[in-house]
Amino acid sequence: MTTGSTLAAAGSLLTPQMRWLLFVLLTFAGILNLVDRQIISVLKPEMAAELGWTDEDYGALGAWFQGAMALGLLFAGPLVDRIGVRWANPLGVFTWSLAAMAHGLAHTIPQFILCRVGLGATEAMGTPSMIKTVATILPPDVRSTGFGVINAVNSLGAISAPVLIPVMAGALGWRGTFLVAGLAGVVWTVCWLIVTRKTPLDAPPTPAAQPDAPRRPILKDRSTWAIAGAKFLSDAT
Repeated sequence: MTTGSTLAAAGSLLTPQMRWLLFVLLTFAGILNLVDRQIISVLKPEMAAELGWTDEDYGALGAWFQGAMALGLLFAGPLVDRIGVRWANPLGVFTWSLAAMAHGLAHTIPQFILCRVGLGATEAMGTPSMIKTVATILPPDVRSTGFGVINAVNSLGAISAPVLIPVMAGALGWRGTFLVAGLAGVVWTVCWLIVTRKTPLDAPPTPAAQPDAPRRPILKDRSTWAIAGAKFLSDAT
């Protein structure tokens, strides 16, 4: 596991301009995450009318999405730690963008369930990637500000999405809206890979001669359950 000191070492190699360029890209990734998951709820009346969905069908899609995300979060954090933020961010955005685009090709409820499961499981990469990236690229004295800015911008994105998505659907249809939203994620992935191509982003490995600090099992830590309980009671998604 990467320690705070090695994260700081990686971040210290970035120029101020590169820090904030990566921060802006990270913020846009959060907006894409929220937009992709909201399309189906905003366009549900049109989609239900065309595809003959019942309220039970729509409820099942929501349940499969939430279940896949809950399960995906158990594996997303360790995966981000293993591959590092340079690759975790584009992997997450690219895979959930493909899942979003797949909605535009689906016709039956089983096909939409597969799309929602794929979207939920891949969007689980968003939170751990964002948290670790902010901890890597920003100095300790502005990290809280960084988290606050990202959450504020994402909240504005969540508010504006129900306004923008119907406009897109009016011009492109609901299938085209899914495809364009997914394509935006593919473009983001290319931009991230270009920007980070020669960027010292990930922390260097901890020397073998330097033992890691004692680790406390996360599931036995009371603070873990306190945070999990707070998010369970407060999160809207």
